[in-house]
Amino acid sequence: MTETRGSRRRAWIKLYITGVLHGSIRWQMEPDERATWIDLLLLAGECGKGGLICDNDNQPLPMSYLANHLNIPMELLDRTLEKCQKSHRITKLGNGTIKIVNWKVYQSEYERQKVYRDKHPVSGINKE
Repeated sequence: MTETRGSRRRAWIKLYITGVLHGSIRWQMEPDERATWIDLLLLAGECGKGGLICDNDNQPLPMSYLANHLNIPMELLDRTLEKCQKSHRITKLGNGTIKIVNWKVYQSEYERQKVYRDKHPVSGINKE
């Protein structure tokens, strides 16, 4: 599925409690890097482009803009992105756009179950 201009932005993403508290991110990253990683996940959800962190035209966001938008020093952004690339959490596309690897893992059950709901609509629900 190709994401297009004006794609749907997410109101929330899934974070697995056990994964965040006890997974490899806990010992591979410093606390400020973990917070930046979570901010990157949230930003990818806000972009609504299937795990890409980019503008509406699928162009990469400047690193200085990202650091400013996340209210973090450029050094922290660079350090976090480097660790995320080495641990295969992100990849950078040819044009420099950041892509969250395994983006679908961070998506809601609502999207996964949408096909079933469309095939089997619930009847008798008061839609006031």
